[in-house]
Amino acid sequence: MTATADTARRRPGSGAPAMSGGSDRFDAQPFDAQPWEFAAKASEEERRRQAAFRAELEATGRVRIGEGGYASPRAYLVGSAISLGRDCLVAAGVRLDGSVTTGDNCSFNLNATAAGTISLGNDVRVAAGAGLWGFDHAHGDPDRPIAKQGTVSQGIEVGDDVWIGHNAVVTDGVRIGSHVVVAAGAVVTRDLPDYALAAGNPARVIRDRRETGANGRQAAVDALLRLADRAGRDWRTVLERARTDGRPGFLHSDPRNDDGDPVRPDCDAIQIAAMFGEVADGRDKTGWIDALRARQDPASGLFAKDSGGPAPSGGGSGSDWRPENCHLYDVLCVPYALECLGGAPAHRIAWADGVFERLPDRLDALPWRDRGWHSGAMVDTLGTAAYVNARYFGGQPEMAALAGELAVRIDPNSGMWSPPAGEDWLQPVNGYYRLVRGTFAQFGLPLPWPRATIDTVLAHAARNGHFEQAGRTACNMLDVVHPLMVCAEQTDHRAGDIDACIARLAVGIDELWQEGAGIPFVEGEPPGLQGTEMWLSIAALMARHLGIAERMGFALAGIHRFEPAWRLPGEP
Repeated sequence: MTATADTARRRPGSGAPAMSGGSDRFDAQPFDAQPWEFAAKASEEERRRQAAFRAELEATGRVRIGEGGYASPRAYLVGSAISLGRDCLVAAGVRLDGSVTTGDNCSFNLNATAAGTISLGNDVRVAAGAGLWGFDHAHGDPDRPIAKQGTVSQGIEVGDDVWIGHNAVVTDGVRIGSHVVVAAGAVVTRDLPDYALAAGNPARVIRDRRETGANGRQAAVDALLRLADRAGRDWRTVLERARTDGRPGFLHSDPRNDDGDPVRPDCDAIQIAAMFGEVADGRDKTGWIDALRARQDPASGLFAKDSGGPAPSGGGSGSDWRPENCHLYDVLCVPYALECLGGAPAHRIAWADGVFERLPDRLDALPWRDRGWHSGAMVDTLGTAAYVNARYFGGQPEMAALAGELAVRIDPNSGMWSPPAGEDWLQPVNGYYRLVRGTFAQFGLPLPWPRATIDTVLAHAARNGHFEQAGRTACNMLDVVHPLMVCAEQTDHRAGDIDACIARLAVGIDELWQEGAGIPFVEGEPPGLQGTEMWLSIAALMARHLGIAERMGFALAGIHRFEPAWRLPGEP
């Protein structure tokens, strides 16, 4: 039966309450209503008070709370056996009563209730006002008042990655599978299978979340084909618009990179043309190859920003991760542009030899904790330098150790190499893309913990509204699409959710193209070569995933090609 107002007044747990909610000993805090902000915004005094409050709860012997998260002193933890995993959030007015057990990263928002025998998996969200009633009144004897017949309990079991919406009710005896969404106001009286989207009273399954849906998939396909049509008619004009006589030694200009990475505009132009099977105007293949090879310093193998300046340092065990007078992205940019032209670098990238000589120390020195993107970018550069040396210059000593060193540094719970900043996974996810692109994906190596990675990246995309309102940059989109696709090569975990995510990201991509100018890297900037090359690559990746690559009229080339570039000795 559905829990009523009368059942809400009962306490299924035996024994005294673990605490009294709404205690006047604690002033109301913003975290009581928004507990997810505690990790990033709490002061030292607020953290001390939270620790002291938890200690009081633990001392009762009825409550256990894992590390991290936040428990509001204005919640009601009155059960006989309450066990919360790591990073769980309990807002004000929440009632946990009876035997309640959760996995990690679960949350109970304002005035939610879990009463009776309740078991939740990991990553479960219980929205404000929702109620899980894992017990009921006995009512088998019509001759006795129901209030005197006691209670019965079958319990409620909830899987992983579940969202129970605002004011929804789950009744006793129900099992909810993993990856389920229960709509606001739904009353769940029967079991729900994995990936169900359920709504109504009584709740029924509306659809399987793994199904992108004909309309959603078709909208994505239509948007990609419209972009392909516009780009196919316009890309030469875009490159011509970027031509310049104002940068000696270079033929193209892009305000994002002219100063900081001066060779990149030419490389982006070369890669855009290669995506359409052609060579960028201004030079023939030999002329382009000679111009790019001339940027390489023979000693370090790095590509100088200023050909008249000092040579980039490199080589030796003491070589710096970031030598002067070079942009390390050019270790990717120039060799891949050369390959688009049928060429190769002129010199070994000796800088990588020095880094590999002290590989564990070099990796340990990276700022993994607070600069995930930077750390991933540095590893991407090292992996690509190793690829160049292995393919063109006789091999890369110690290269086989790189994947092993990285595998022991990854967090198996998140599938990331860096932790979030509070609830923000942008740096870890974007760093993951860069690291994996230049190492595991580039060499066709199996990824560590792909299922955890998929969960994290999908949650990151959802938390950011799939970048429909904010954050719609080329990097943010690429750094979701590529990791999901690479992980999907190894596992069918949440395959439907990956399809739906990529389809949703694709809708509207055609509207980004500006006639005769291309696509800006981010809305509000002028269109340029970097934005155009990256967005076309994103579209080509999406088309590959949706099975329409052959209809696009352009294909992945250069940095963002999807197939492995090189296989290590002994790898299939």
